[in-house]
Amino acid sequence: MITTFEKKIEILQEKFFLSSSQANVSDIAESFISLTVSFNSRITEDEVKQTIRWVKADKASSASDISNRALQASLAELISVLMSLFNACITHKYHSKQFKKTQTIVLCKSKKSDYINSKTYWLIALLDIMSKALKSIMIKRLSDIVKTHHMLSNAQMKARRKQFVISMLDLLVDQVHTVWDCEIKYVIFMLSLDVVEAFNQVSHVRLLHTLKMKRMLSYIIEWTRSFLENWETSLIFDEQMSDMREINADISQRFFISSILFLFFNASLIEKCEALRIKIEVLDFINDINILVYDRFTEEICRTLSKAHDVCAKWACTHDATFASEKYELTHFTRKSKRFNMMTSIQIKSSVIKLKSDVRVLEMQLNTKLQWDAHLRQIETNHVTRMLTLSHLEVFTWKAIFTKARQVYSAVVRSEIAFEASVWHQRDKKDELLSKECRLETLQNQTLCHVAEAFKKVNIKTLETEIYMSSLHVHLNML
Repeated sequence: MITTFEKKIEILQEKFFLSSSQANVSDIAESFISLTVSFNSRITEDEVKQTIRWVKADKASSASDISNRALQASLAELISVLMSLFNACITHKYHSKQFKKTQTIVLCKSKKSDYINSKTYWLIALLDIMSKALKSIMIKRLSDIVKTHHMLSNAQMKARRKQFVISMLDLLVDQVHTVWDCEIKYVIFMLSLDVVEAFNQVSHVRLLHTLKMKRMLSYIIEWTRSFLENWETSLIFDEQMSDMREINADISQRFFISSILFLFFNASLIEKCEALRIKIEVLDFINDINILVYDRFTEEICRTLSKAHDVCAKWACTHDATFASEKYELTHFTRKSKRFNMMTSIQIKSSVIKLKSDVRVLEMQLNTKLQWDAHLRQIETNHVTRMLTLSHLEVFTWKAIFTKARQVYSAVVRSEIAFEASVWHQRDKKDELLSKECRLETLQNQTLCHVAEAFKKVNIKTLETEIYMSSLHVHLNML
């Protein structure tokens, strides 16, 4: 049993920050061609103002103790200084070492039987506000260049403007329905893969090489090189703070810019899978990769998925990545499963992956016929916990008045109830849609009666009018 604070910090640092990427980079050439289109690298006054004002005023500050509210209040006097500072960083392709000093709060994950294992903890990083501002400007520029020059595949989601979880699920469901609507009756298999410790195993050399091969602007590549190196943090744990320690992890998942950089890192994997030129589609959401294959014969599908997995395995060897074989999931999508041989499976090394009736994709439960019952059951199960949490907030934490409780419900609970509902809400037939809405409305009605301290038999329409809350049907139509 480890009892000393110093030893605990060493273990946490080794778990979250120390990595030793061993990627084979012998195939990398030094030369590259940058974009011929000219982009103005100078940061403008409007960019700085929009970025500083976008940050929440009372968000926790970092080790510099400069609050967001103070910076926003003095923005008019500091704008010229900030512009000069940020433009100097761009000109010299350098991310200041002072910007890289952070504080990291270590918190326990909920619902764990014990907390001996370091995996039962998670981190909250407090970043320097100057670093946040410059990073946000570079994220926007990087995203604009990616969109303008189509540097990433449409199958890659997240960390791109207007590309969210719903976008990927919409694309997945659209692809399934497109195959179903073909004259030839196909069955679809989906193999879901997960990259282990994806962000901590990224090779700087491989990532920067990929940016070069994508013809990214040279000043962004060199700034990225500086941004990724020599970070320092102090860990806050058990109400104590450690000394500043160097972070050796290649890409920290705590930084939003890491998400779009990771998409560049695994872009070659998506391109190689798509280059197989067979009935295959690949959807990538950061480190969650879903390979869809459709055919008339399930045996042919399994052979195709095996080929695709071989491509993934070769990519993993050259990129020092590891796929969690225990997390492999295989499911099928078909309206009439009796037409096909559903006893087939995939043999990968010593593991046999069998078909599942439903699978979880980005927090959404999907079954073979896309009927959403499994997803609704999951929402109903989670709703019990949300009701208990709301009760504790009202009674023990805030002694919340009605307006606060209503605000929590509107901002948090209803968002959870309607999460990803837009994926099925616009596609289902009227009868099926009413059945699903009724199940979700029951959850809303229970919560509204609790928030307003109303009787269970009260007329719900009257209650919604009295507390200024739109019906769930209206809310879903607005999604």
